[in-house]
Amino acid sequence: MEMSVAPWYIKQRDKDLLGKFKFIQNQEDGRLREATNGTANSRWSLGVSIEPHNDARNRYVNIMPYERNRVHLKTLSGNDYINASYVKVDVPGQSIEPGYYIATQGPTRKTWGQFWQMCYHNCPLENIVIVMVTPLVEYNREKCCQYWPRGGPDDTVRLAPQWQSPDGPNDMTQFPSDLKIEFLSVHKVEDYYSVTDIRLTPVDPSVGPVKTVHHFYFDLWKDMNKPEEVVPIMELCAHSHSLNSRGNPIIVHCSAGVGRTGTFIALDHLMHDTLDFKEVTQHLRRLVEPSEKYTRDLIEQIVLQLRSQRMKMVQTKDQFLFVYHAAKYLNSLPVKQQKTT
Repeated sequence: MEMSVAPWYIKQRDKDLLGKFKFIQNQEDGRLREATNGTANSRWSLGVSIEPHNDARNRYVNIMPYERNRVHLKTLSGNDYINASYVKVDVPGQSIEPGYYIATQGPTRKTWGQFWQMCYHNCPLENIVIVMVTPLVEYNREKCCQYWPRGGPDDTVRLAPQWQSPDGPNDMTQFPSDLKIEFLSVHKVEDYYSVTDIRLTPVDPSVGPVKTVHHFYFDLWKDMNKPEEVVPIMELCAHSHSLNSRGNPIIVHCSAGVGRTGTFIALDHLMHDTLDFKEVTQHLRRLVEPSEKYTRDLIEQIVLQLRSQRMKMVQTKDQFLFVYHAAKYLNSLPVKQQKTT
């Protein structure tokens, strides 16, 4: 058994990494100053997200999508706003292919219906993946409403209505159809996460085909502080990608849709779609040299891309360090020397 050769950027001291995090934070502070100053045509405009009539559609008062890449609900009339951002991760010289995601807040009691309409209409292909990386309740506070049917006699079918008004009659949205949300099955993967299969059916069949959602509920994150605990995330990444229709964005949410959501997306792209880590995370582990031509800090580049598309992605110093520590742990695992023929 041998160790894979570690890329230079996972050997950095925590002190140096915290300096990088401070730089990322300072950059974002400048963007948000520009956004709140109302600079005309700013790339960082928060647009309609801060309008008072959308207050009921935001879980938190300080987490908003940028206008330029927010998800627009598919509506027949009315308000198309949801607190969700399209995210693309594509690092030149490293990404094998781009990663496409929708990063969004955890649905609330007022927004769960529009969340399901988004899942159906903004993921065009048959198999849709949702990765939920928060418990429903944490420290006695609700982090996300229980928006999906979990089975049992009273929780098998729900309906996301065609007409929705989270903030009363002045905040109306008309969708193409009522949407039937039907529990199919659930199973637990070791002690890591649960996968619930759900059928989405437009009540008006002319709207589109039946689709299947694979809902991954990963509630371990509150306990995550050791790098070796990235192994469940590795399993989650591989499993969720295997069920997603290629061409659909993977929907990821925690509570605000920034901290744990950003950390998961960073790890997911790092492990699944980059040259330095693709082989490290294969089940048949092979010794692979890191790219000699790539001289930047890959993890920093991923986080910079995430921050440019949704505020506060990888929100805390601990989350930023966790990505590096997890990458270092992965790289330290024994690998099998590939057989020569």
